[in-house]
Amino acid sequence: MKIKCWTCGKVATKTIPHSYYDIKSEKYIEWMPKTKEPTTWYRCYCDECYEKSQEAEKEEMRQYVYLKKRMMFKRACNLLEKQNIDMYKYKEAIDVVEEHMKNHPDKYDSSYEAIAAIVLVQNHIMTKMQYRIGKYQVDFLLPELGIVLEIDGERHKYTKCKDSRRDEEIKQALGYGWEIIRIKTDYLDMNASKLVKAIKAVDEYRETNHIPWRKLYE
Repeated sequence: MKIKCWTCGKVATKTIPHSYYDIKSEKYIEWMPKTKEPTTWYRCYCDECYEKSQEAEKEEMRQYVYLKKRMMFKRACNLLEKQNIDMYKYKEAIDVVEEHMKNHPDKYDSSYEAIAAIVLVQNHIMTKMQYRIGKYQVDFLLPELGIVLEIDGERHKYTKCKDSRRDEEIKQALGYGWEIIRIKTDYLDMNASKLVKAIKAVDEYRETNHIPWRKLYE
């Protein structure tokens, strides 16, 4: 029995793609049909339409990710405006982060991470985002200050023990003197400048108590 191509009606040669993008998990899911042979159990394509469908899916996914991050960034700007800050003083930092998000959308998971990035850039604090340390990935690493910065949303209310164990392992990997600051999204909602105050407080404490720390070299 010959199966028609789902798109053009020619003789089909392939079943549906063996992977699809799951919007909920934001991951590609590998999936193997029960048979590689064309069958009416699945959508089937001729060679030409199969290639076109694959390319179209990639482009649609690119557009989806771009628009999602775009709306995320707009929300970050809206949240900053509610804090009655001088947006024009932050304009250069906002433009820098917007361009970075456009080129590296995988580095930003929330509007609050975008806010933190804007505040860090505004205060000329060197930052590495989504930095891997051992088996963990941290939101921000501040290599010139010996600080790891984590942005904690609502779910972290229920993972305090797990987060503490994680923090200890990260500090052991980085070395003596390194500190981890956890900033609640509530604080970024009300006053994003608290982020810089927290960073300065840690730096001043180490300086006052003569606590050394090892810088990272790559």
